[in-house]
Amino acid sequence: MRGAEQFNYDQVAPDRAEELRKLAGVIRLGVRLLTRTAVEIGRSLSEAKAGLPGRVFLKWCRLEAGFEPRTAQLYMNLPDLFDRYGEDVYLVPLSAALDLAAPSVDEATCVDILTRARRGERLTVEFVKECIRRAKGKEGNPDQLVSEGATAMSNMLANEIGISTKMALQKFLGASPGAHDRHFMKSFRERIAKDLRQNSVRVRMPLTRRLPAAQIGASSSPGDAA
Repeated sequence: MRGAEQFNYDQVAPDRAEELRKLAGVIRLGVRLLTRTAVEIGRSLSEAKAGLPGRVFLKWCRLEAGFEPRTAQLYMNLPDLFDRYGEDVYLVPLSAALDLAAPSVDEATCVDILTRARRGERLTVEFVKECIRRAKGKEGNPDQLVSEGATAMSNMLANEIGISTKMALQKFLGASPGAHDRHFMKSFRERIAKDLRQNSVRVRMPLTRRLPAAQIGASSSPGDAA
């Protein structure tokens, strides 16, 4: 799929272009803070839900947090997306992140969108929605989804490692598939699982300590959150 369209600054005067770039930076920072805050809101909602009867939680959620059930569930999906993919989630606009966090969205789509975001592509909400729609349209072809997912994941990993590591991998894996592929994937899968287990036991801090300092003390009405 063609990447998200980028703004052409050549169509405005140089001094105006510089001003617009600075304003875009301010806005993008705000977008990251919004998505980051939403992840912590979703985590707090999940913590509040634990052990409460469904009707009690929904009433508490509506009266205390200002969320209707569907909105609350959208926010509660976000921490799982963050736990799987980390801070790259903050690079996606909040509305798009809420769509991406839905359980029905496949891993390949998540990897593709977040890889684009890490590369610096300016992803609009509509672009992310279109990626999700296209992926769901391919659900009848599992082999294609697996192939595309493997390609996206391998591209993401290749972008993260240096040339010396790539040379070492090439030397180990060789020029053709063999037993080394199976052993490598088994070891790699076990290492990922170990790292995720260690990450999951980190001590949780109160919401006000997890948020950026600029966000603490900021006032907002419950209606704004929903």
